[in-house]
Amino acid sequence: MTPRKFGPKPIDHPSVGEPCPACLVPFLVEDFTTLVTLGPGDDLEEQAKARAGIAYNAISVEVHFACATGEQP
Repeated sequence: MTPRKFGPKPIDHPSVGEPCPACLVPFLVEDFTTLVTLGPGDDLEEQAKARAGIAYNAISVEVHFACATGEQP
C-alpha cells in the first residue's frame, strides 16, 4: 500500500527548513511528504491496543515522499 502523499508544502508550513529524518535534507517549499508510523510510543493504553491488533493512536514522523516510497512526486 502506497502511503498518503501530502503536498506540495506551502511556504508557511512549520516543517520547511527542518531536516527529513530519513535523508537529513531539509524540507523545502513545494516538497511532497508522507508520515511513517513508528508505533504506539510510550502510552500503555495504546501499546495494549497495538498488541491486541486493534486500532491505536500511533507516533509518526514526516519524511520526503520519495524517501518513504522511492517514487518521485
